[in-house]
Amino acid sequence: MRGDVVRRGKEGVPEVLQGPGLRLDASPPFWSRLRARLIRAGAGNLSLGLLDQALLSGSAFALTLALANFLEVHAFGRFSVAWSFSILIESVFLRGLFDDGLPAAAQRIPRRLWPQLRFGLYSSALVVSGSIGLAIMLAGMIGPGVPAEWSRLAVATGLAVPAIRMQSVYRRIAYLDGRTTRAALSSLVYCLALLISTAVMIWTGEEGPAAAMSCIAVSATTAGALALLHRSDLARSRRQVLVSSLTRLLRGGRWFIATSLTYWVGSIGLIPFCSLLLGLEAGATLRILLLIFAPLSQFNQTIVSVRLPEIAEKLRAGPRLAIRAVARDFVALLGLTSVAYGAVVAMGGEWVMSIMVGSKSYQLGFANLALMALAMTLDSVWLGLALPLFAVGQPQRFLASRLAGLLSLCCALPVAIWLWGLPGAIVGMVVSSAVSVVVSMRTNWMPS
Repeated sequence: MRGDVVRRGKEGVPEVLQGPGLRLDASPPFWSRLRARLIRAGAGNLSLGLLDQALLSGSAFALTLALANFLEVHAFGRFSVAWSFSILIESVFLRGLFDDGLPAAAQRIPRRLWPQLRFGLYSSALVVSGSIGLAIMLAGMIGPGVPAEWSRLAVATGLAVPAIRMQSVYRRIAYLDGRTTRAALSSLVYCLALLISTAVMIWTGEEGPAAAMSCIAVSATTAGALALLHRSDLARSRRQVLVSSLTRLLRGGRWFIATSLTYWVGSIGLIPFCSLLLGLEAGATLRILLLIFAPLSQFNQTIVSVRLPEIAEKLRAGPRLAIRAVARDFVALLGLTSVAYGAVVAMGGEWVMSIMVGSKSYQLGFANLALMALAMTLDSVWLGLALPLFAVGQPQRFLASRLAGLLSLCCALPVAIWLWGLPGAIVGMVVSSAVSVVVSMRTNWMPS
């Protein structure tokens, strides 16, 4: 501005002396300077989103490797079964109910009412997840004939369910608001808390499936508690706003839940299935295989979380050709990334995992890794096709493709497992994903 004087201070930091009174405008605080450097370095929302997912994936990877090394194979198998059902509750039911339709629903609500939307989302998610967690705990404690080790694991899982949900809501709201720094900080807190609690568990000699699940519960509670620092972003919901926003979420939620359920059955849901038919070792192996490809899944989830609100706003009134263009771009991005990652894992994964998990009886050979890479690549292609339909709130349009994949899995899985065992289960995943991609292309993206 005219009349301002700029000079160098003692440390060489610019000082702006404004106007006749020469008011000193001090240099920006440390965190502001750090944020500016990150932005100049290209660390925008996508980069912070990748950091967020990398922290979550890395912490899960570290915990799983620790358990695979310190737990007996059958104990690790029990943890894998409990983990798969916790994912069923969180990533299928609760995320489908509250999270997946949130960007599309929020675009239909004035921004001045978003504080009420946030409050309603927190409160309703806490009530639902808390009720589910309490039911799991009671089933484990008073269920007839439940072994002691399974009872303790059920109690720990019941505690983990609402804790994970609160952290997920905090992160989802951060992505919706474009504040990915908050999401990344939450994941950093979760990662540190999980590493510390796991180290304490091992140091005290209390290794076990229930103790491991308790580590997850404690870490998620710590990370979710960051929401208390941002209470000014919340406002008590008026009845009309709460009912209308939840109605929008529930209207699309049933389709998201159905779609996610079919995906769970064809991937993580195979862990308890293989544990039942092939033994706990097979379930534990499948858990490790899915973990190896977790970074790829986390990358895909980052793309969805960061870009979905933006795409929802752009495509709300967009023509069909615009939706097709978005699908084409994301199929190329996610598909090529998956091919590259899968090739690296298939070629070097067996050697790396032999070092990390030792000589235990996990089936981590080239064939299983290559088959899993193919299944995950097909899943990434399907996600690219489905992402614009997520954005415009039309999950029913891609549910048919998932149902077709589930039907093909039910037909192929028994024969494949009978012929090849655990590799047959992965072949079933490949068949299911391939059918889903083909049906999605023919029903949604072929010219009319």
